[in-house]
Amino acid sequence: MRPTLTRSSQALACAAALLTLAACGGDADGEKTSASSSSTSSEPTYDDDYAFAEAKKVSPKLRAHDPNTPLPEGTEWATASYIKAYNGSRAEMKKQGIREKGTVTVESTHLAESNPDAVGGWDLTVYECSTSTVRYYQGSKDVTSRPEDPSKPAPKGPQENVHLVSYTTPDGGKTWQLDKSQLLLGKDAKESPCAK
Repeated sequence: MRPTLTRSSQALACAAALLTLAACGGDADGEKTSASSSSTSSEPTYDDDYAFAEAKKVSPKLRAHDPNTPLPEGTEWATASYIKAYNGSRAEMKKQGIREKGTVTVESTHLAESNPDAVGGWDLTVYECSTSTVRYYQGSKDVTSRPEDPSKPAPKGPQENVHLVSYTTPDGGKTWQLDKSQLLLGKDAKESPCAK
């Protein structure tokens, strides 16, 4: 007899979008800058390649953090809004007695959009293609639900996921912060670079 999923497990669908982003891997590319077109400025101009390489360094930092504890306020590689959302999901899980177990491995990362002229500052969006063994337990009971249908239990075994992850920069492109993460499902996932 299949266990009945409670309202608490439905909350995991939202939390999972944040949690499954936590990933190991990523490239450690060196700094790449292009010379400024102005001869009067000594400030470097950061290009898409450099921004993309720096953004990919964030996932290992997130994965190195214990997923069952909140992120410290002022975490350098995440925006205040991301920290608030992440910590909110941690608080809900703790309230329900739910813990995360498992790992996420990023298989590949693809640039989706780079907008240096975005309102509020340069935005960078990437596709992250990952394999996840993450499960959620309430005591000894596996309460992991399907992201697309929280009323149904998630299948056992590794799952392939696609996230659309947004980053922003507080310093004109030198360093990047995780800002948003969206788990893509159905047609959106199938049409992503991860499916190719």
